[in-house]
Amino acid sequence: MFDDLQKTFGDVALRQGITFEELGQAITYVQKLVASGEFPLATTMLLINRTMEVSHGRAYAHPEKDGASTWMATGPAYVPGAPEIDNPGVLPMAPDEPGDTLFVSGVVRSTSGKPPPGAVIDLWQTTADGRYAGLTPEQAGLLEGLDVVDFDLPKYHLRGNIVAYAEGRYEYRTVLPGVESAAVPGSLLDDLLHMLGRDNSRARHIHAHVTREDHHMLTHQIHFDGDPLVDTVSEGAIARELIHETELHENVAAWEARGLTGPHRTLWKR
Repeated sequence: MFDDLQKTFGDVALRQGITFEELGQAITYVQKLVASGEFPLATTMLLINRTMEVSHGRAYAHPEKDGASTWMATGPAYVPGAPEIDNPGVLPMAPDEPGDTLFVSGVVRSTSGKPPPGAVIDLWQTTADGRYAGLTPEQAGLLEGLDVVDFDLPKYHLRGNIVAYAEGRYEYRTVLPGVESAAVPGSLLDDLLHMLGRDNSRARHIHAHVTREDHHMLTHQIHFDGDPLVDTVSEGAIARELIHETELHENVAAWEARGLTGPHRTLWKR
């Protein structure tokens, strides 16, 4: 494996015309990242996540062959044991939870095109201001210092499991997640992302594990059409099939039909 990695590095250096001086500058920058303590976050964001998508995710998901949904890394904010919610249901949140109300619905299907009865969708996301609940300071790990964890919120705030019906259908209510910081402003990682033409924030997204007995688990994310960060997000442009349109409902009758008192958005996950 190392031989392949070494050859690939050499091929890239030759193709890009990297000079010895430029290589030395890159090594010095890496040494600075290590000294600042930002190296683990940088490598996870820029290299490891993408490598996992190719190596682990592609081991069973082949969208180009069988239509499987795009696999995404779980990330450091997952907390197991979230409560089961009704279907249709509401993710645990405050009665007056800030943010745009969002209804997400769709159908779970296997790569055969048939819905696997009883599929479980384990969901987690940030609040409207881009913070996760449920993590202890020890669990926060790589997220420490990014101001993306709210330690005062209930453990399973905006986290829950929903069981799809026999025909694979599900629906849940939540709020539109916020923009999540990916680097401390002014830090070395922040400078590196700007040099790479990447934003120091992550696009709005909802995480999901989709599981069913005798099926491989799918680790997935929902992103949103119209979010400018999907093309410049810190870890690289988001795959098009992960980006979904939402429809804004401003009609009073539409609010009342769902028991709401204001506008809301809907997203149909195809």
